[in-house]
Amino acid sequence: MPQKVISPQRSLAIELILFLAYSFFSASWMVGSIITPDMTAEFGLAHLPSSVNNAISAAKIVGNFVAAWILVKLGPKKTVFFSCLLITAVVVGSLAPNLSVFVITRFLLGFGGAVLMICMTPYVVYCFETKRQSLFIGINNAGPNTGNLIALLSITAVRGWLGSWRQVILFYGIFSAVLLILWMAVGEDSPLAEPAKEDAPKGAVTYRYRDGLKEPFLYQFLFTMTGRLVMYTVMLYLFPLNPDFTVDAQFISLMIALTGIPGTVIGIILARKLKRQIQLFRFSGIAQSLLFFIMILCDNAVLATVCAILLGFVIFISTPSLFTLPTRLPGATPQKVAVVLTLYWTGAYSLQMVIYAVIVRMVNHYGWYIGMLVTAIYSLTFLVGTFLLPDFDRPQGKEPVPTTDSPDDPSN
Repeated sequence: MPQKVISPQRSLAIELILFLAYSFFSASWMVGSIITPDMTAEFGLAHLPSSVNNAISAAKIVGNFVAAWILVKLGPKKTVFFSCLLITAVVVGSLAPNLSVFVITRFLLGFGGAVLMICMTPYVVYCFETKRQSLFIGINNAGPNTGNLIALLSITAVRGWLGSWRQVILFYGIFSAVLLILWMAVGEDSPLAEPAKEDAPKGAVTYRYRDGLKEPFLYQFLFTMTGRLVMYTVMLYLFPLNPDFTVDAQFISLMIALTGIPGTVIGIILARKLKRQIQLFRFSGIAQSLLFFIMILCDNAVLATVCAILLGFVIFISTPSLFTLPTRLPGATPQKVAVVLTLYWTGAYSLQMVIYAVIVRMVNHYGWYIGMLVTAIYSLTFLVGTFLLPDFDRPQGKEPVPTTDSPDDPSN
């Protein structure tokens, strides 16, 4: 990278705006899910529509494909402006005359969030020295949970204060609009990549999407992670609407989001310290499914709450380690990792859309118990998948060699 000339104060200001912009994207997503019953009642719908959340998932699928192209065409500063502008579409959603218009604004919200996510890591690299980059990348990974917590902790008071679901949507959208204005004042362009080096290898093979589709790891990783993604999406965006759970369902979702933050922090440390990451994956898989089943099957309020607290922790404790795996593939290059992850997220959100729609249908037609039971069963793909993932810490056919050296430090 070219020598950094940006001041520390401006670096922190840029990081803060990007972090808050993504957090309020997540908050608007969560709030839109919580007010769904009010909205459907006004629009005269009999059932909960899965399209409200699936519009955001669909937008993320599209965004994963075009965000890099937008970044190259507009440059980082204009791309962040464009993404934040799309996120403020929730303001228009507060004026929606029907469900179709509201769903369109949710699509724009999701598209903006997907594009913004692509911009965050390049700015961390541009703004901070190497030794500080992992800290801020880890902080950015906590953005979704932070936004969820903002929504869950404030929505009751905001609804009581403003009353109308339209005013509630507008309230959270205003924060995104303010951050858009702040970005116009503080944001600046950054280089997209390092200049080509004279000693770069000649005739390097380009890794394309068709190459990624031939990668066995892609399907192993997708199978493993989809159960966790669906479970987390259901618990954060559908479960709070459950009126008959043993404990207030919104409180349960709050606990899962809240304990996800310390789980992520410890997960970042473990990603750099563990010698056998696969053991952490399997522990997390067993623990999350066991806790989820106990939580939905028990009638004891205290036990259900304890399970929810532990569930958020065990879900996120292995996530940082899991996302180092693509960087450890044989012959991994930045381009190969980017292609594999792009294909993964596209497939993951596509599956999540389908399964989420099935679960919403189960809830509408057969009740919350059946819907949550289907979610719990599907979450088992994570545990099964941990036995399919490659164990990069134990080469095939070899036993691990005892060592007194420091723990492995897989780089991102």
